[in-house]
Amino acid sequence: MLINSSRSFDELGLGDFVRRFHRERLCNVPASEIAKAHIGRPLPNAALLGGFAAISGLISLDAVAHAIRDKFSGRVAEANVAAASEAFAYVKNEIEELAHAAAD
Repeated sequence: MLINSSRSFDELGLGDFVRRFHRERLCNVPASEIAKAHIGRPLPNAALLGGFAAISGLISLDAVAHAIRDKFSGRVAEANVAAASEAFAYVKNEIEELAHAAAD
């Protein structure tokens, strides 16, 4: 489950609901904020694709970037790729922090 928010599951009122799931498959990513920083508008689609690639492992970040560049060109494409890349890194970092916390 990937949610576009900078707030935690508890802050969103979803804490009890998500406790039934494997924590490593749950992540919040501030996709709209990331998009606004790279694209100039809060259009989270590319950032969410990057986050999905990170949490699922089903597609690579390179595949996401290729799809974006296939659909868009120039500055728009590169801004969306940057948003996807940042969200990918954000989610990967969240997953790693969970793994370290579980190991402690």
